[in-house]
Amino acid sequence: MDGRLIRWLVLTHRYLGVAVGLLMVMWCLSGIVMMYERYPSMSEARRQAALQPLEWRGCCAAGGAVDTRLAVRLMEVEMLAGRPVMRIAQGDGPFRLIDLTDGTPIGKITPDTALSIATMFGEPVAMSRIDHDQWTVSGEFRRDRPLYRFDLGDAARTRLYVSGATGEAVQIATGSQRFWNWLGAVPHWLYFTRLRADAALWSQVVIWTSLLGSILTGTGIYLGIRQLCRASDGRWSPYRGFLFWHHLPGLVFGLFVLSWVISGLISMNPWGFLDSDGVETSRLQGNPPAGAEIVAIVSALARAAPADTVSISLAPFDGSPAFIATAKDGTRRRLGASGQEISAPDMARAAALLGGAPAELLNSGDSYYFHSRSQAARLPIQRIVAGTVRYYLDPLSGEVVMTADADNRWYRWLHEGLHRLDFTPALRGGTFRTLVMLPLLLGVTLICGTGAWLGIRRLIR
Repeated sequence: MDGRLIRWLVLTHRYLGVAVGLLMVMWCLSGIVMMYERYPSMSEARRQAALQPLEWRGCCAAGGAVDTRLAVRLMEVEMLAGRPVMRIAQGDGPFRLIDLTDGTPIGKITPDTALSIATMFGEPVAMSRIDHDQWTVSGEFRRDRPLYRFDLGDAARTRLYVSGATGEAVQIATGSQRFWNWLGAVPHWLYFTRLRADAALWSQVVIWTSLLGSILTGTGIYLGIRQLCRASDGRWSPYRGFLFWHHLPGLVFGLFVLSWVISGLISMNPWGFLDSDGVETSRLQGNPPAGAEIVAIVSALARAAPADTVSISLAPFDGSPAFIATAKDGTRRRLGASGQEISAPDMARAAALLGGAPAELLNSGDSYYFHSRSQAARLPIQRIVAGTVRYYLDPLSGEVVMTADADNRWYRWLHEGLHRLDFTPALRGGTFRTLVMLPLLLGVTLICGTGAWLGIRRLIR
């Protein structure tokens, strides 16, 4: 290769190391923390476990607040501050909250109502009303703003967030989780509040820094191999000191570094690289029930629902309205329109509606649907394969929990597979994962750390 081109490659590698070398060191060290500490989240099971059993006295007046003509897209009934309420979404409209004792719509959640919700999780000692903070900055909390933030004053220094729109507890984080995530997910994802609040800017920063890191690594691998081939006297490296400890680990771990940085870039789906067109699943539900039908059904449910029920949610299947009643201990039942317990959906019918092969019950997931440190998979699950798409259905409700089309599957391997090396169940957690991942990440840290130091030292000189 032409000497001038080699010099440009050397200069590119050197000054990219100055620009993003320390950032890559931070990615490595924070990645190690993330192996052991998840980002805070409020699981649906934990939220429901704190709810009061439904009390139906005085229920259920809802007709005046529900548009009887519009189709009901989503509906759930729970207790809120000692009274049964219905959260309902009709047509293309947003969620609305209705007091079932008198049928009046509930507007924004008041501080007193939010406080009563927080007491189900502990003893609040401080409350503030916020738009967002470090643990609620992502777009998933958009419909819940403003939020009520409570410090519970327990030994774990728990912080709870209640939606100002729906009255649901939407986030919870202990003091330990907040501390470790400042060393883990926050720097790893560049999830700093001011930056993450602007989703478009945050996305571009992550994409371009990852792209620069990929170029830095690619040029380093080429130059490292070139120097190895030019080494004399049977030596592995012509370098000494820090240059040696940058060159030799680079030869050993370089390809892993490259795959790790590129897979991190892919996680952002840059420029629509693996944007899925989405998979149509509404044909499983059929025509949704109208508001008038839901009003009548709620009264029937009030008379017949099991006494230990804390939540009832709409789960239609093949045009027939059905409901999932969840107890405080997490037990679920499927109820019909008159409140009686009914059997699970016909999975043969589900397969026919989706145009796929017969459903298969999975007790431990597969390569695309499985337990991970970031999210627990709902198991068992019914899998239906229709052409290039995999559907994963809740066996009790018939709800499509996840779909995997061609783009989703590529994303799974190119991001999750290469970034986490979770190719097998043994690599998704436990001692074996630590034995594989920890040496690799320490090797990457050594490469990035020595490279950053060399670049900065050269710049100073």
